[in-house]
Amino acid sequence: MHSTYSARVAAEVRAHMARQGKGQADLATVLGKSQQTASNRWRGIHPYTVDELDLIARYLGIAVEVLIAPPTYAAAEKVGA
Repeated sequence: MHSTYSARVAAEVRAHMARQGKGQADLATVLGKSQQTASNRWRGIHPYTVDELDLIARYLGIAVEVLIAPPTYAAAEKVGA
């Protein structure tokens, strides 16, 4: 997995799903996709579409912006320090 914006989004999806006790099988169901497709999204191999992120956010009861928000400058500075 690359450290790209889409990889960070995938990490956010995993984190929020885990907080609610949900996993890849739940993701496949929500997206209406195969287990393999959901796994590729989950692991950041293929990026989520905007529509998929909307479905996930609604499922989790959060705003889609929570999943796609870029890191804050303070967090970015810590990484680069």
